[in-house]
Amino acid sequence: MSNRRYFITTGLAFGAAVAALGGFARGARAQAGPGHTLAEVQSRGTLRIATTSGNPPYSSFKPDGAPEGYDIDIGNAFAAALKVKPEWIVVDTPGRITALQTGKADITVANFTDTVERSAVVAFTRPYVVVGSNYMVKQASAIQSVEELNKASHKVGIPRGGMGEVIGKANTPNAELLRFGSQDDAFLALQSGQVDAQLLDSLQDAAFLAKQGASYRNLPGSYSYEEIAIGVPVGDGDWYRVVDGFVRLLIGSGEDARLFKKWFGFDLPPL
Repeated sequence: MSNRRYFITTGLAFGAAVAALGGFARGARAQAGPGHTLAEVQSRGTLRIATTSGNPPYSSFKPDGAPEGYDIDIGNAFAAALKVKPEWIVVDTPGRITALQTGKADITVANFTDTVERSAVVAFTRPYVVVGSNYMVKQASAIQSVEELNKASHKVGIPRGGMGEVIGKANTPNAELLRFGSQDDAFLALQSGQVDAQLLDSLQDAAFLAKQGASYRNLPGSYSYEEIAIGVPVGDGDWYRVVDGFVRLLIGSGEDARLFKKWFGFDLPPL
């Protein structure tokens, strides 16, 4: 495992003192004061959920426009718990934040990593899944390690605006990062030979390799620790309490584990 491994969350990066501060910040966020989101959702009769397309098994859209995936099932379950209809809003990766800031969406469920930088502008619930990240190459590639990949002559495919930007720069700063609109697009670039490797989250990677492992393989090592959570607008403590409470019950009831296995094909790793 690389010594340059990039840690996303504050607890691992700064130790117990900052972890305690992070706990205080989440508590303060929950006490931010009354808001109107819950009442608006109930009055409207719909829950507006921002998500991304082309990101299976988290979220993708069928030819008829119907959404499907792990994140989709989680969003639908929350809407059902509130007794309202889900309204899915497709955004690009940066739009996961913008949709919350502008009031376009009530929540974001989109393989959304909680980071310190993002937490300054949107709120996050407790995580419902934790991932790492892997570099995938073709089975026949001569590249055997991330160190070998880290050359100016090599290209790495990543989704534009996601954590791949940070992780790729931290672990393969000399390689050229090619940015694509979705994880699907980044994979097609690897498949066609446009890039030498694709950087993607470890669980998405494992699900993919279970189906097409004969043609692709991972380079050794995991290069991040990422807590995936539901994004919520800042400043509405009541709404944060309701959404975070839903995630707590989703995990505690075993429903999170059931949905994960449905879409990924293996058991949910420990949170």
